[in-house]
Amino acid sequence: MGIVVKFLLIALVVALVIGMVVRLFRKPAPQPTGPKQQRMPLVVPLIGWLLLIAGLGMGLAGFSARPGTDPVPMRIGSVVALVLGLLVLLMHRNRYVQPDADRVRFRTFLGREGTIAYRDISAYEVAENGWRSRLLVRTADGTRLRVNPAVYDMSRTLAAIRFKERTGRWPAPGDPR
Repeated sequence: MGIVVKFLLIALVVALVIGMVVRLFRKPAPQPTGPKQQRMPLVVPLIGWLLLIAGLGMGLAGFSARPGTDPVPMRIGSVVALVLGLLVLLMHRNRYVQPDADRVRFRTFLGREGTIAYRDISAYEVAENGWRSRLLVRTADGTRLRVNPAVYDMSRTLAAIRFKERTGRWPAPGDPR
């Protein structure tokens, strides 16, 4: 039984490495010309891949332990690292923010998509505490978006908020800001 698990883990590691190499040398798809979806920084998937590789390595080490040692802690650690790595990769894949001229489109970590039109914003808050800033936008129906403007380019949304503060109304799509 142990030899089968070792073989499967080695095959899985080899398949992941081959997949990563193929993905590195693949041609990128043409980018659309419209507003761009902003994703999390590239360090996030790197951390996810490192956790996955560490989990696979620990799993391989846990199933190939010497006969006198207890492999259970290494196996538990490998499962935790694998699950965390998958969650981090899923989080990076799902989460995006796309501020447009008259609305913000977004998707949460769990994959729920939402749209907040600037005219539907009932409350907003721009807060800075120390080195970290935060933009919180809410609508009357309860839709909420919380982002860090230092990570995501929220200049269109912030310009619409400043326009509202100056004029008392939300900008129409053609209004100069």
